[in-house]
Order: sequence, then structure tokens, then C-alpha cells
Amino acid sequence: MKSEMEKLLGGPIGSDGIIPGTIPNESREIIYFADDGKNTFRKQFSALTGFSNPPNAKSGGVTEEGCSIALPDGSIFHAIEYHGDIAGWRKDIEEGARGLELPLAKIEGNRIVTCDGRAFALEECKLSFY
Repeated sequence: MKSEMEKLLGGPIGSDGIIPGTIPNESREIIYFADDGKNTFRKQFSALTGFSNPPNAKSGGVTEEGCSIALPDGSIFHAIEYHGDIAGWRKDIEEGARGLELPLAKIEGNRIVTCDGRAFALEECKLSFY
């Protein structure tokens, strides 16, 4: 049986009931990158996280969060998390996104906000957990 939140968001909320990036955590950051519509998630993730050479991050790592958000305009964004050298990873991800021409997005309150200025309430989006 779907919860009220799942009905509002258009899909399951995941095993822990938390949309990545909705709860701040000083030891890690969540960012969403746009799906390019051509490559698999794995290929995009590898290209994005391995773009900087040499890498800026000196410690920690980056992982997938198993969540994507489809915006009302049809764009799809995938959640990833980085920890350790947060500033270094942030720079690596931002450089990769620029180089691959992939917009980034963050969760701000109950909205997803893209780097190019689009913003949508999470309840207007479709969530997928994998």
C-alpha cells in the first residue's frame, strides 16, 4: 500500500524513506547530475567522477545513491554522494559536469534546483529508486 508521500511523489520512497539530499550531513554531500540520454548510468558516473586528471580530491570517495528524479520538463537527474575531501570532490564533480556538459542539481528544502536555474517542488517530480 502506498503512503501519502509516495502518492504525492509518484513512486516509492526507498527502504529508508529518505530522498537523498533532503537531510543535511556535514560529513558528506549529495549532488544530482543530469542523465545525458545516450549512455548508461554507470558510464556517465565513471566519466563524471574520473574527469579531473589529476583529481582534486585527496581522500574519501563518491558513490551512487540509487535514486533518480525525473523533472516535469522531462530531464532526469541521478543522485551521487561524496565524502572525505568534500571540497576536492565537489571541484572534481563540477569540473566533470562542465567538461561533459551535464547540468548538476541539489535538493533545497522540498525542491530540486538545477545549476541552470530551474527549480521544481519534489512533489511535482517522479522519483525512482534502484
